[in-house]
Amino acid sequence: MSSLTITNLKKSFGALDILHGINLDIRQGEFIVFVGPSGCGKSTLLRTIAGLEEITSGTIAIDGEVVNDLTPAERQIAMVFQSYALYPHMTVFDNMAFGLKMAKVGRPEIERRVREAAEMLQLTPLLERLPKQLSGGQRQRVAIGRAITRDPKLFLFDEPLSNLDAALRVATRIEIASLKARMPDATMIYVTHDQVEAMTLADRIVVLNTGRIEQVGTPLELYHTPANKFVAGFIGSPAMNFVSVLNGAEGLQTASGEVVLPANGTATTLGIRPEDLSLHNGGPVLLRGRVSFIESLGELVMAYVDVGEGEPIIVKLPGSSTIATGEAIALQAEAGRIKLFEADGTSIGTGQS
Repeated sequence: MSSLTITNLKKSFGALDILHGINLDIRQGEFIVFVGPSGCGKSTLLRTIAGLEEITSGTIAIDGEVVNDLTPAERQIAMVFQSYALYPHMTVFDNMAFGLKMAKVGRPEIERRVREAAEMLQLTPLLERLPKQLSGGQRQRVAIGRAITRDPKLFLFDEPLSNLDAALRVATRIEIASLKARMPDATMIYVTHDQVEAMTLADRIVVLNTGRIEQVGTPLELYHTPANKFVAGFIGSPAMNFVSVLNGAEGLQTASGEVVLPANGTATTLGIRPEDLSLHNGGPVLLRGRVSFIESLGELVMAYVDVGEGEPIIVKLPGSSTIATGEAIALQAEAGRIKLFEADGTSIGTGQS
């Protein structure tokens, strides 16, 4: 398998700029996930890597070789789409073998590669079936198997689980993770809007926004040390809560008047994750508010609390919590869990010096 280097890549459709100077190094054997809101350019970036979209400027290099002018076939890349793209009149075996037949690979080698991939993906009993006889999850495994048989330099996945229901999505996600474990040298790039997929599958996540990279890092790096407010608010479900603060002589104050942290001349917003908030039981109060809505999820309770910020903040509490809608509550958090952001969204660390 191979490494990938993208240097100052730009993509425009006429006067509309989609990608603005993307720079990215992907090492051999990495599982990289592109995430970002709709329209951020993640699928366009994947398609430029595959050669399905012509770039406006910059370079794409696989193992040090610039591939800008190579066709998708010449780049030796396998792509798995969300729509499966299986031939309905062909059996599972023939779908998985089709690319090899087009490449004029010998029959014994085709048999070997298809059966190895089928065994890896638990498709052996299904090789003589047609796509219409398979479930959505099985069809997606066939599409993945077709990619494996080609022994590509890079695997590209474009939201491959988005057409599956919740249960199948979980099962297929586990299968993709198991596949990567069995192919440690395979380099995989995966586009998704699903944060659970990103957090559980990725070695590193690339967060994109309006055609630019906001941050690249491991899932835990992005979760615990976001580079800016956008990443902090995008990574995590529910999202990080944001509260405006004022710099006063006594320290940073929230809208309800609590002096929550020592003064910081550049901080305008604090961020706190729902699980890092708790009901006040002594020590400094971070926020005061009134419970506007409660979601009881069994093992935990999601409380939506109006603290005068427009949108309510979300607090994760134990399922045994007895707070009620309409109740006035006070909340606290450890200073080291509170993130601080400047007016332009740049992270300036935590509330703990």
